[in-house]
Amino acid sequence: MGNPQTRRLRLEQTTLTEPRDPAYRRLKSDLIASTGLAFYADRDQLLVNLIGERLSALGLPDCTAYAALLANGTAGSAEMDVLVALLTNGETSFFRDPEHYIAIRDIIVPDILQRNQASKQIRIWSAGCASGAEPYSLAILLERELGARTADWKIAIHATDLSRSHLERAEAGKFRQWALRSTSAATKRECFSQEAGTWTIHPSYQRWISFHQMNLAASEWSTPWPAHTRFDLILCRNVMIYFAPGVNRRLVGQFNHSLEPGGWLVVGAAECNLDTYRAFCTVDAAGARLYQKPKTSSDPLVAQPEKPPTPPALSPRTPIANQKPADVAGLLALADCGDWGTAAEYAEQLLLHDRLNPAIHFYRALILENLGSVPEAERSLRQAIYLDRGFALAHYHLGLALKRARKIHAAERSFRNVLQLLDGVANDAIVIAGPGVTTARLRELAQSMRESTI
Repeated sequence: MGNPQTRRLRLEQTTLTEPRDPAYRRLKSDLIASTGLAFYADRDQLLVNLIGERLSALGLPDCTAYAALLANGTAGSAEMDVLVALLTNGETSFFRDPEHYIAIRDIIVPDILQRNQASKQIRIWSAGCASGAEPYSLAILLERELGARTADWKIAIHATDLSRSHLERAEAGKFRQWALRSTSAATKRECFSQEAGTWTIHPSYQRWISFHQMNLAASEWSTPWPAHTRFDLILCRNVMIYFAPGVNRRLVGQFNHSLEPGGWLVVGAAECNLDTYRAFCTVDAAGARLYQKPKTSSDPLVAQPEKPPTPPALSPRTPIANQKPADVAGLLALADCGDWGTAAEYAEQLLLHDRLNPAIHFYRALILENLGSVPEAERSLRQAIYLDRGFALAHYHLGLALKRARKIHAAERSFRNVLQLLDGVANDAIVIAGPGVTTARLRELAQSMRESTI
């Protein structure tokens, strides 16, 4: 590669002159069109730096020469794989977002086992698997924590990614310590072998997984499995942040089509704000927002909005304490259908009747999170806690909000508050405002999240 100082100067010169290269705009347009990575549409400096790195590495003078290489058959395909690996983030970690894995263990897989008793098979798709930590985490979870219930079941985990380089790393099953930073010592000891700084996953956790290259942004999918295949669970986490809204709407519709009735979709926290999940039922599982395809769905290829339920009318003179329970149930029904705007308006109506009701402030916060009103959602959570200092689930969600805002010390304090509030409470007690969420589960979530902040 030559002298590092010379290479750095060359890269800096390339970065400075690149936007004036007449071929840059065409190259950028072609890259976004072929990969769907609209994330770079307004991030020219980042894209320029990545392309400049490749120009320096290859000894090419400009974007015209680079575009010619990309169009050059086998050599171009190989270079595109290198570029895609740079454009997409292949770094991930095992059991990232622990609330998702707890929800999969406690809610999603038990539901699948109940529905699939006759076939005794589970089909999972990890869409955008990067270097493989997600599908391997799923295999570890199914084997170690649910193995007694799935011993005679046929399990298939299909893992796909746009980058062939990421997939090669995933198939090798070798990871650095950083990828296992959220993994317990027992799991590392029992599921991996270590040599120097490399951890290799045991073959027993590879047997269910198959890796395939796939472009999720393509208007028509070429799937590596039969066209009629339907999945029980699809995970597509922190992938759609790269795509344009129109691509995401189509993608979610295709996921809907690819799921069995009653099947589940899990997306990243930053992707729950997309107004594209109306064909799904929303399940709020203590920090993990899940989407379930209706069990009586007609299975449309493109998700169609469902008509939300009409909430009950409120009399301005009647306090909410004297209203029927259906009033708050109406708020939750609107949220479950993904009609966030109407749900937010209805929450305001409820608060006009009972401004001191902490549960309404809490539900309003969750709704505002989905609308992208993060600061207002945080204020609602703080109001709920002000009105009820023992509101453990509100403390937990406040911790999640603070963690996403990178207020790490404040987030750690919120998770610590949860653990203190739950200390001594029976494990099987149901948490207030958390339908079906037990104290044991919330304690586990809070402990996992706290460990990730310290």
